[in-house]
Amino acid sequence: MMREKFRKRGLIMKNSKVWFLLVAVLMLFSLAAFGCEGDVETDVVDEEVPEEDADVEEPVSDTFVIARSTDAETLDTGYAYYEGEIDLMYHLYEGLVKFKDEDLNVEPWLAEDWDVNEEGDVWTFYLQEGVQFHDGSEFNADAVEFSFMRILDEDHPYFGLGDQALAYMDWLLGGVLEEVRAVDEYTVEFKLAEPFGPFLTYMGMYSQYIVSPTAVEEHGEDYYTNPSGTGPFQFSEWRRDEYIEMEVFDGYWGEKPEIEKIVWKVVPEGSTRLMELQAGQVHAIKSIEPAQLDTIQTDEEIELMQMPGANLFFAAINHAAEPFDDVNVRRAVMHAIDFDSLIDTLYEGLGTRAITPMPPTIFGFNEDIEPYAYDVEGARDLLAEAGYPEGFETTLHVFAESRGYIGRPVDAAEIIASDLGAAGIDAEVIVNEWGTHRSLLREYEHDIGFVGWFDVPHPNNFLNALLLRAVDNNYENEELNQLSDQALITYDRDEQIELYMEMQEIAHRDVAMLPIAHSDYTAAVSSEVSGFELDSLGNVLMHDVGF
Repeated sequence: MMREKFRKRGLIMKNSKVWFLLVAVLMLFSLAAFGCEGDVETDVVDEEVPEEDADVEEPVSDTFVIARSTDAETLDTGYAYYEGEIDLMYHLYEGLVKFKDEDLNVEPWLAEDWDVNEEGDVWTFYLQEGVQFHDGSEFNADAVEFSFMRILDEDHPYFGLGDQALAYMDWLLGGVLEEVRAVDEYTVEFKLAEPFGPFLTYMGMYSQYIVSPTAVEEHGEDYYTNPSGTGPFQFSEWRRDEYIEMEVFDGYWGEKPEIEKIVWKVVPEGSTRLMELQAGQVHAIKSIEPAQLDTIQTDEEIELMQMPGANLFFAAINHAAEPFDDVNVRRAVMHAIDFDSLIDTLYEGLGTRAITPMPPTIFGFNEDIEPYAYDVEGARDLLAEAGYPEGFETTLHVFAESRGYIGRPVDAAEIIASDLGAAGIDAEVIVNEWGTHRSLLREYEHDIGFVGWFDVPHPNNFLNALLLRAVDNNYENEELNQLSDQALITYDRDEQIELYMEMQEIAHRDVAMLPIAHSDYTAAVSSEVSGFELDSLGNVLMHDVGF
């Protein structure tokens, strides 16, 4: 069945996909360098410049300046994958549909309408006319076909452009989308292997945005530094590790932004970013550090923006390792941990307790599920019932490096070990290098191992990826598999919600994992600015910014 193929290749991770995503996760949160070699155009500057030229003393009135921690590696939306790139894609490019709310329902964008056949496996999109790319070429059905097939078709002449290995489109749709075909100039057809519930949601993600075939053909491997989309802003300059500048596209088909330019300034140090915001050198900053929270909240000139992130820090339990094959032992572990205190200590106001594998901002989150209460005596009673009245010894494996979903992973493991000790579980904390840690969990050589996840805020991308086919937890539940299959083939949102809520109930009942926390998305902006947005995907958007 195609669902089996998709579950293995896509969200339930065939070996090649596991490696693909694990590499991506590692590189995203370590902010490791990844990009293309080759000649670049003169508007991308790598050499150092005199300090007086690099400083931004004070932004001009028609230019919006935002400071963030890292630079981009590519401006090709088909291969963008890192924090330093994704925000920019939503300004340079557009897709056939866009999100209209936090539940990721979609509305028309470059497509003015669409329909699906009775079988649910062919989607037809009817495109806007009169839309131009930044290079002056026309947007049409051929451009849509080109944008998708260059990523999905290994025989396409621009497949893997510039030796860029990470294509998020392939991760989302590679096991489902069979063909994209231009029917006529403004009609395009998407052929799926079978009905696929998340299809329209995935079409709203940046990785499915449309590029100019003319620009790709002209620049070839250097397209990543010469982007051309249909968005309201067009690329103008890139000074490596200092800033990327984009300006309003005069030929934009929609409503033009009020500002003329955006400068994405690279400021690695969080303290420096905040000082520049306070001094008026930048209008906004992204990613707040916990120690800065009080300063920002008490400064009337600054507005804090905060939202629970589409991520999860959790502990993977090896269900095949005694005594964790007993559900009462797993429940005892949940009751033994003071999660609220843990999150207050480690996240300092910038995190939310996780109740299920799904973040609470995702549609279908089961609000009826009660979290396991902190109850040490109750934990001891459950251990006694399971045959361990004196407790037992175990190991907690943790990675050393800070990641987007947890800043202090070793501290988290040590706090949890202390809590478990109070309930009679003697837990030894073992700190691993990241690569070793992931290998250990993949081979199920752990009792309890800490790890994390981030993805599209869609139930499929959390429940399926974290619960099915024994990923990290050595946990297999055929009832979950069947519920997932049903959710994947229906386009009825209400039916999807019902199925995903039931999946969460089963995972909670079985203690499939130990959900710990969701790290918040954060930004801060000058109170003089209006229209600045931090969305449910963690992107900062400047389309409606004004002063």
